[in-house]
Amino acid sequence: MRTPTGYQIVQTDAATASDAELTEAARVFQTMNHERVPEDPLTAIDAIKARLRATTPAQWRATFAARDVSGTLVGTGFVGWNKNEPENAHARWTEVNVLPAHRGKGVGRAIMRALVEACIAQGDDLVFFGQTSDRVPSGAAFAKAIAATPGLPMKLNQLILTKVDRAKVAEWAKIEPKGYRLARADNVVPRELVQPYLDAANSMNDMPKGDLRFADQRFTEAQLRDRESWLKQSGTEWWLIVAIHEATGEGAGFTEVQHDPRIGHVIWQGGTGVVQAHRGHKLGLWMKAVMLERILRERSNAKFIRTGNANVNEHMLAINTDLGFRQAWSNTIWQLPLAEARTSTLASLAERGPLPPGLREGASAGSR
Repeated sequence: MRTPTGYQIVQTDAATASDAELTEAARVFQTMNHERVPEDPLTAIDAIKARLRATTPAQWRATFAARDVSGTLVGTGFVGWNKNEPENAHARWTEVNVLPAHRGKGVGRAIMRALVEACIAQGDDLVFFGQTSDRVPSGAAFAKAIAATPGLPMKLNQLILTKVDRAKVAEWAKIEPKGYRLARADNVVPRELVQPYLDAANSMNDMPKGDLRFADQRFTEAQLRDRESWLKQSGTEWWLIVAIHEATGEGAGFTEVQHDPRIGHVIWQGGTGVVQAHRGHKLGLWMKAVMLERILRERSNAKFIRTGNANVNEHMLAINTDLGFRQAWSNTIWQLPLAEARTSTLASLAERGPLPPGLREGASAGSR
C-alpha cells in the first residue's frame, strides 16, 4: 500500500497555504522541538511559520503533510536543494516528522516515499540526507529502517552564558595577531567585504565530512545573497566577523552567529573557519572571543550558545572547550542513495500496477 490504513499523504506548499494551515504545521514542529529539547521554552509559533514560508529563487523544495482519518495533521515531510550549488547537485536534504502517538504505523515511511517520488525524475545519482538526535531515538531507528547509513556523527555543544569566564574571553579578544584585522557585518555583507568573506568561507571545505558523499564547493556571492534573503524572511539576525590579512586584503578566517529575537534564549553559532595559509595565529579563538564579548554585551537575555561539531574536528572542538562549550547531546547526519531508497521506500508501488518510467529498474517488492 502507498499509505497505511487511516492516513493520507498530501503535497503542500507553504507559499500558498492559509494562515490556519501554516499554524497547524507550526504546532507539529513546536511539538517535535519540545521533544528534542524539553528544557527549552516552547518555540514561538510565529518564528516557525516565518521559517516555513521563507524561500529563495534558487531553492527547489517539495513538502508533504500526513493526516489521520479525522483530518488532523500528524506528520510533515520536506525535501529540497539549492539549484545554484552545482558541485553537490546530487544532494537532497530531507526531514520527516511524525508525532509520537502515530509512530510505528508506517506514516514516516509513507512520507519518505512521497519525498523520494518527488525527486525521482531529477537524476539517478541522488543522495538523500537527514539528521537525527540521540534525544529522539526513534529518529535513528527510522533511518536504519529505510536503509540509510550514518555518514557523520556530531556533537551538539552548548555554552551556558552565565558560566562564561569573562576574564579569559577578554584576554583572548585581545590576541590581535600581527598583520590581521577584523571586519564586521550585520545581516548584509557590504560590497567591499564580499570577496574577503568568500575567501574565508571557502575554508569550510576543510571541515571533516566523515563518510558523507559531499564534494567541495565554491561559495559564491549569489549563494550569499540568497542566504541573506532567507534569513531576513525568517526574521533571523546574522552577525559576521571576517579576519582580513592586511598585506593582501584577503579573507583569512570568519565566524558567524544567528539569533531570532522570538527565540531569545538561544544563539546559534554557525560556521567558523580559517584559511589554511593563515592557520597557526589563533585567528579562530580571537574571532570567537570577540564575537562572544559582543553577545555578552548586547544579548543579555540569551542563555545559551549552541553549535554542532563533527566528532573528528579536534581543532574546533578544542577552541570550543576552551571557551566553555560542553556537549549537550549528539546528532548524526544520515545518507540514503536513490538506489537504496527505491528498494526501501518505493518498492511497494509495484502492488499498484506498472511503475512510472525511471522506477522500474531497481524497484522490488518486499521492502520493509
